[in-house]
Amino acid sequence: MRVAILLAFGFAAASEVRADLWYVHYENAERALKDGKWRTAVGELRQAIERKGDSGARVRSYGMKVVDYFPYLKLGIAYHQLGEESAALEAFDTEERLGVVQGSPEARGELAKYRQLATQAQQQAASTVRRRTDEVIQNSLAEARRLEGQGRLREAMNALAPGLAVDPQHRESVDLMASLRSRVVAQELKERAQATTVAAAPQPESNSQSSTKNPKSSQIAAPTPGEEKPSPEQALATRQASERNGLIQETLRAAGAHIAGGRFEDALSAANRVLALDRKNAEALGIVGQAYAQISRRVLGTQEPGSPTPANIPPAIRFADLRQDVGGERAEIVASADFQLHGVAIDSSPVTITLSAADGRPVETTSTSQAVGEYFITEFGARHHLRAGTTVLTVVATDSSALSSRSQYAVIYRPPWFLSPWLYLAAGGALGLGAAGLLWVQRRKQRNRRERKFNPYIAGGPIFDEQLFFGREPLIQRILQTVHNNSLLLHGERRIGKTSLLHQVQKRLEALADPTFDFHPVYIDLQGTPEDKFFAVLADQIADSLPAGTENREPAVARAAYSHHDLVRELHGVIKQLKERSSKQVKLVLLIDEVDELNDYDPRVSQSLRSLFMKRFAENLAAVVAGVRIRKEWEKETSPWYNFFEEIEVDAIPPAEARRLVLEPLRGTFRFAPGAAERIVAASGGKPFQIQRRCLALVQRLHEEGRRTVTLADVEALEGQDVQ
Repeated sequence: MRVAILLAFGFAAASEVRADLWYVHYENAERALKDGKWRTAVGELRQAIERKGDSGARVRSYGMKVVDYFPYLKLGIAYHQLGEESAALEAFDTEERLGVVQGSPEARGELAKYRQLATQAQQQAASTVRRRTDEVIQNSLAEARRLEGQGRLREAMNALAPGLAVDPQHRESVDLMASLRSRVVAQELKERAQATTVAAAPQPESNSQSSTKNPKSSQIAAPTPGEEKPSPEQALATRQASERNGLIQETLRAAGAHIAGGRFEDALSAANRVLALDRKNAEALGIVGQAYAQISRRVLGTQEPGSPTPANIPPAIRFADLRQDVGGERAEIVASADFQLHGVAIDSSPVTITLSAADGRPVETTSTSQAVGEYFITEFGARHHLRAGTTVLTVVATDSSALSSRSQYAVIYRPPWFLSPWLYLAAGGALGLGAAGLLWVQRRKQRNRRERKFNPYIAGGPIFDEQLFFGREPLIQRILQTVHNNSLLLHGERRIGKTSLLHQVQKRLEALADPTFDFHPVYIDLQGTPEDKFFAVLADQIADSLPAGTENREPAVARAAYSHHDLVRELHGVIKQLKERSSKQVKLVLLIDEVDELNDYDPRVSQSLRSLFMKRFAENLAAVVAGVRIRKEWEKETSPWYNFFEEIEVDAIPPAEARRLVLEPLRGTFRFAPGAAERIVAASGGKPFQIQRRCLALVQRLHEEGRRTVTLADVEALEGQDVQ
């Protein structure tokens, strides 16, 4: 018996643990959707997202079972069936921004279908509300005018309540309410004044001696010695103020009683009468707001008190994903113990990011949030020192409503063979012998560098060497995370590093082992491109940058005329060839530099270029464009590019990275005295070009004077010269 009880508890505990897994909630949600239990599906999907907030195609759940995990798509479907279209559309947008759904034709089609249904339902509901609102306003005004004509002013105010509740800014209703409440209040004040006058009038006495029975009564109103008797005007003003205050308090009490009793039109009428006497009365304004809300719910059939609050979608998480299948599990394999994790969280509000290791220890994380349309994109990054084997990092994103989601990222650290412990002893023996030789080689190398006037800094041209490119890693990661589904606009002042950034993005995309996309980046420089050769230049640079298959192609710039339509035909062919060579989704990324040239073209050229991203092959096309004036020109609503790009400002690099740019290229060859590097960073404002110019001049100075150390005096002397 005892064994049976223990087994029962064991099975119950196992079931409870299993019930807390994301895929159990996801399976429950799919069954609820199939059975039409929409609210149950919402609850289960929220539970699934809380445990796993990143979508995925063919995600392993348990055993060898894999599932397509698109929780935001399913959540949107459930909300649509519940009639909560705003929440449905937010969920669909979130799923699309995560990018994974693009790799599943079935899920992509389902998303498009239900998004259209939700949009139509939302538009229909809005149209119905607008028609009903107009009807309520007109009926309300007509009834109020009728009652006003009969002199029934309070009833007229009550009749206006529904119209003002559905549109508090309706001019005719607002003006009529102001007129009615002023007239009603004037009438009430007049009645109170008359009642006060009657009460204060002397009454005839039945006994001639009654006036002497209480001598104190005749002395109450008498002024005290030395006190000035108020004038009739002052007495009248005091009495009127008292009457106004009394009427305000009395009417407020009545308004509160009407609200408590559900008589919202009466409450609104009473509050308006108070506002006629005191237009800033906070209590009356609060009652007006409550009455408007309750009347609007009733006459328009909107959300009733006590019904579920408008839905909020939990945050979604997306990693800069380099994981691969390892024994049925997805993990990134690295050969360095210093690991960096990058990703974004998507939500309708900024989110808080926390990250922890498998043992529960927190991992230091940095994050920044940026509004993109109606959403906030929160970028996060973390560094973690790995131990050999598998490490699972858990990211938790929490929004302003305390809704949270979590996702895990597994990374396997496999130390290189030369780091194996058995090599340490052997290496130690050789280390002593090699140290002297290495020191000799290093010094010889340093001497050779000085003899050939070694100067690694570049001032003017773009930076191609990754070893000399500093301070832009978070920006590059953001571009790599976004270009899957969106085009980007890089804007910043001249010589801030936009061209170098585009070249580095090209190298990263070429080397990126993305599980879903096959990227083909093409760098295009528009500087000096005439308008009539624009599309020809695009076509030639695309053809020159892509794999073989265009050997016999005639250059477009050599043709008599080359139009937008010619480019469209060539792109169709290029993308078709790329698809035939890859099993992944092809993404041709145009890295367009000096795109300011378009500002001086005929606007129809920009319209034609934009249309490329609306063609049937648009899902295989993205752009990262860079320019100086582009943001000011293209932020106008009349521009064909208005609201098309996700905008990123390229600014100065952080001080720590700027210091690395100063020190790293010269490490082992020249030295910097204390304070010299920091002075260069401060003088350059963290701008890479200015740093390179200063360091270039300083190294030339050392060569000329035969020295090995950059001093603070060298930097100060340079500041007096023209290095701009």
